[in-house]
Amino acid sequence: MAVSDDKVRTNITFPKELKERLERIAKDDNRSFNNLVITILQEYMKVRKK
Repeated sequence: MAVSDDKVRTNITFPKELKERLERIAKDDNRSFNNLVITILQEYMKVRKK
């Protein structure tokens, strides 16, 4: 799948248990795993403000 010009593809290695928990949360929230991870990181960046 192509990636748009304003995005970049990356690999992240998660601990298995963390990934399973995030997948359950994503399913409960009716969103993709990728969308959930991006949302979590964006919220962290708002708090971090750097």
